[in-house]
Amino acid sequence: MINKKLIIFILVFVIIIGFWLLEESDQPLFSPQPSGKQLLRIKLIEIKETGDKYEIQIDYPEFFGSVFPEAEKTANLILKGRFEEDIKRLKDDFAENIVDIPGTKSSIETNYEEIMLTNRLASIRFDNYQDMVGAAHPNSFYSVFNYDFEKNKQMELTDLFNSGSNFLPVVSDIAFQDIKEQLGGIDSIVEETLRAGLEPNMNNFSSFNFDKNKITFVFDPYQLGAYAIGSRLVSISYDQLREFNDRSELLKLIEQY
Repeated sequence: MINKKLIIFILVFVIIIGFWLLEESDQPLFSPQPSGKQLLRIKLIEIKETGDKYEIQIDYPEFFGSVFPEAEKTANLILKGRFEEDIKRLKDDFAENIVDIPGTKSSIETNYEEIMLTNRLASIRFDNYQDMVGAAHPNSFYSVFNYDFEKNKQMELTDLFNSGSNFLPVVSDIAFQDIKEQLGGIDSIVEETLRAGLEPNMNNFSSFNFDKNKITFVFDPYQLGAYAIGSRLVSISYDQLREFNDRSELLKLIEQY
């Protein structure tokens, strides 16, 4: 009997002390901190709309689980706003320019690919397709989204290179030779349009993705000349550009993954 009373007394004492500790502290007793290597995660967001004259199917990512919650919120709002604006613009075009052909509908479709996700960085590529009734042909093109969550900003090409380095002429030459090989030989007219579309300026190389080993530039129809040339991707390893990127702290982080 004595032992039973003693056990009950001890349990009551422990419970009272526990409540007292909770009231004295504004923080939970256990507050696990996320690991510095915790990777970003994404979930699929789908937009589906069907009207009398159009169909819309857009898939895009929403980030979660970040160690930078404010940046996560900002990045998600940017992507949401981007596609809402695309839909609005396309609906306006439907209303103003649509050709009424029985049994046909205009359509847009977007899918995405995760090129790289780390605890801090995201690189996403979107594959877009548009088929407008009455247009000469459907239109396919890429778009990209690169985000630095620690700095809470969309990434720029210069983030992957040494400050002040003159890397664009080298990148331009590599891209020209690569696309020339992809096309299997070109005449002087095509060469001229390729050169114009690949001039070493930031506008021509603003669309890119990155992974652990390389940077991939995205060139859409009409940038390189006739639509028939199509969209083109050119991948350049970091090693090919080492003299221009060996002091980029961000690139060092990327290559560690």
